[in-house]
Amino acid sequence: MCQQQTEKKSPAVSVIVPVYNVSPWLDECMESVVNQTFSDFEVILVDDGSTDDSGDKCERWEEKDRRIKVIHKENEGPSKARNLGIQEAKGTYLVFLDGDDWLDSRFLELLYGSVTETDADMAECDVYRVNSETGTKTYRVCSGDMGCQYSKKERMKYGYTSIWKCMFKKEIFVKNGIVFPDCHSEARAVYALLVAVSNRVESVTRALYYYRVLRKGSLTAKPRSSGEDENTIGIQALAILLQNFKNTGLYEPYEKTLQEIVKLKLSDLLSMFFYRKEKSDYLKLAGNYRSFIRKMFPDALDYRYITWGGYNLNRIVSYMNFLHDPYGRFNFSSLISLMNPVEGEFSWRHKNRYREIMVRREIRNQFWDILEEMAPHYLILDFIEERFDIAVFGNGYLTISDAFDGTEGLSANGEIIGRETEGCRQLWEQSCKQFIGRLEKQCPSMGIILVKNYLSEKMGDIYSQEEYPNLEEIRRVNRILKGYYDYFERNCKAVKVVEASKGRLYFTDRQYEYGAIPSHLNEIVNREIAGMVERCMKV
Repeated sequence: MCQQQTEKKSPAVSVIVPVYNVSPWLDECMESVVNQTFSDFEVILVDDGSTDDSGDKCERWEEKDRRIKVIHKENEGPSKARNLGIQEAKGTYLVFLDGDDWLDSRFLELLYGSVTETDADMAECDVYRVNSETGTKTYRVCSGDMGCQYSKKERMKYGYTSIWKCMFKKEIFVKNGIVFPDCHSEARAVYALLVAVSNRVESVTRALYYYRVLRKGSLTAKPRSSGEDENTIGIQALAILLQNFKNTGLYEPYEKTLQEIVKLKLSDLLSMFFYRKEKSDYLKLAGNYRSFIRKMFPDALDYRYITWGGYNLNRIVSYMNFLHDPYGRFNFSSLISLMNPVEGEFSWRHKNRYREIMVRREIRNQFWDILEEMAPHYLILDFIEERFDIAVFGNGYLTISDAFDGTEGLSANGEIIGRETEGCRQLWEQSCKQFIGRLEKQCPSMGIILVKNYLSEKMGDIYSQEEYPNLEEIRRVNRILKGYYDYFERNCKAVKVVEASKGRLYFTDRQYEYGAIPSHLNEIVNREIAGMVERCMKV
């Protein structure tokens, strides 16, 4: 007699959704799941002790669709909710979805096809980051740069450290004992390890996940209830990452990469908290990060530096193997305004907190105070911001950079000095000499590295590029910048020069998430230039 087939077939994929007080967004999230073009899945909704009606909504979704299972538990945080979901999952593959985000209708179809066709342990897609306040979305490429796929170590280091854009074979969690730790930045504790233990990682080069940013009440910037305080955020996650690599016997082959990962991820957190924390708390956080790096990697280089120049210079130095402290950044300014500061205060504000900080630094002429406070080993500068016109304010000047887009309450009350005028050239050269003289007097032992960056003339990818339509304007600006670079090099005896524009791929990535504008380069050439700068430091 044939045995009756009474057992329910296990699903191919388990979608695990931790739920905590996401009632306004949960229905949109779940609609995107149940309407997937791929249907062989289960959904595990883990209600993590919600205090709104999220739990009731979970119940209603379970009643609507037999593929949905609800688990109610006391509030312990998203990591324990995900771990419980993994324990309950029946699928061969796992997907993690946050309850306030949503999926493209082909998310499961395309990722499942990617992992099964190649027998990969992991696949990930690109992402749309959706601003909760404005509804605008930006495209985030996760697979590499300009069509060039990451190697395994590059993905571990530079990959978008999140697990909700991925599909994983459940076996790699079970076999390697991987769980989500109860700490802030928990994805940083597991992402690189998941990549390392995967036999193969595939990429779907389409944005299939919609990640909601700037949502009020989000846990992104808050410490968990695991004993962390506000000035150690991120340290526990990275300590766990290092220990997990040791537990799996993978620490030695990846030790250099892990050092780079730790510095890069802590630098990312510093960038996030720079404009959110009070100065005293921020400096404690940065100090704790440096102490952690010294403890974990006693032989690691630890150069402090200040940057003066364009925002893309920040991207360049972020690829060097150091902790990158945004407290030492000066963007949206010029040597004219630095050496001829305005007097008095201005009543104004900016919708972008980072830009507001940078412009206030110029108005208050804080460069010299922070230079003395940080006592950096190096000053790294370019003159990209010297392309902007100068406004006269009383006896001083302000740089009318694009940082002023979106400002309120601040406008020039006098003459505008055009950047292409002879008067501006003379004023800049005078200011430059004064700048060099003061540097030599105040910081005689500090290294000075001049990165000769220009506006890029082309945008594209590694396969093709096209010239910007305003090419002649770009070239006029670049001629001015070349004159400034040459003048500085002639007059500063201590300077070391990096010929950045000689990089083999010196152009803008047409898919740059903040817009393909000439002052931004692509990440491949940024890494090349970072190597040039780093070699100047080690000479």
